[in-house]
Amino acid sequence: MKYGAIILAAGKGTRFHAQKQFFKLQGKPLWNHVFDKTVSVIELNQNIIKVGIDIPGGVTRTDSVRIGLKNLDEDTNRVIVIEAARPLVTQDQIRQLLFDSEDSTTFVMPLVNTVIGRDGSYYDRSSFYELLTPQAFNYPKLVAAYNSEKYSDMTDETRVMYEEYGIKPHFIETGDNLIKVTYPRDIAVITELIKERGDQV
Repeated sequence: MKYGAIILAAGKGTRFHAQKQFFKLQGKPLWNHVFDKTVSVIELNQNIIKVGIDIPGGVTRTDSVRIGLKNLDEDTNRVIVIEAARPLVTQDQIRQLLFDSEDSTTFVMPLVNTVIGRDGSYYDRSSFYELLTPQAFNYPKLVAAYNSEKYSDMTDETRVMYEEYGIKPHFIETGDNLIKVTYPRDIAVITELIKERGDQV
């Protein structure tokens, strides 16, 4: 089994007002936190592409994923897609995704807030999940789906796998450490999580 990883670190950081992937948390850029944990799991198989660091990213997230897929080894079996903006991802979480046997696997969290539609309709929150990244996939299938050029601006790859093959993702419930750095205020939340848990990112 050959594993690969795509670390997405090419965003412009419009809402963060800077390229957040280069923001230093505990003295190290966000992307570096994610890379160090990923390489420790994949180990000697250095089949990791840092889009935005090793190679330029695309105009959209989808473009960047497509670029990453094309630059992994062709004999890759399973790929994990990780955002540099989620620096608290753990080695165990990376292992959970990579070593899962399903073609499409994602982390999820139960919703805690009331869910209401824009038309005013209320929904039973117990029927829904908040879908999170990172996610992992059957590499040949994901490559083939993207090579079809039918997908241009997707928010995550589980949707691509569902649209192309009808494959529903395998859900893994997880904790709150996968918070994504989107706004400057998120840094304070992440720093507090580290302080509470005594974690070293």
